[in-house]
Amino acid sequence: MGQYMLYIWLAVLAFCIIIELIDAGTLVSVWFSAGAVIPLLMSFWRTNNPWYITAQIIVFGVVSALCLIFLRKIAIKVFYKGDKDDIGVNGLIGKKYKIKRIENGVAYIKINDVEYRAETNDEQELAVNEEVETVKFEGNKIVVKK
Repeated sequence: MGQYMLYIWLAVLAFCIIIELIDAGTLVSVWFSAGAVIPLLMSFWRTNNPWYITAQIIVFGVVSALCLIFLRKIAIKVFYKGDKDDIGVNGLIGKKYKIKRIENGVAYIKINDVEYRAETNDEQELAVNEEVETVKFEGNKIVVKK
């Protein structure tokens, strides 16, 4: 089995990178791909010693865990500017958007290809192409102000 470990670690590395690309932004499987690099390098010494294969698996687990524990926090601070509240819809609060359409008296704005119902707290009339600022999210409705 030792002669196949090179291909196994290549498969693990590729699989983790593909999963991270599909589910971008979670920053989980990227650390397992980082953890697969050292065992991949270790596998160039092709040996059938079961302890060496066990050592590769242990190195994979330890490196992945250390990357997940320590580097994930740093990456989140870098990518999300250190503010966990800016992740998801909370990051859209305070941004300005234009009213895209009004249908049956209901205004709609489009954010990242998703259309939301827009309402004001004081029930002011909104017009098409009028710029509004998001205040808060309530389900699929966004409370805005002019």
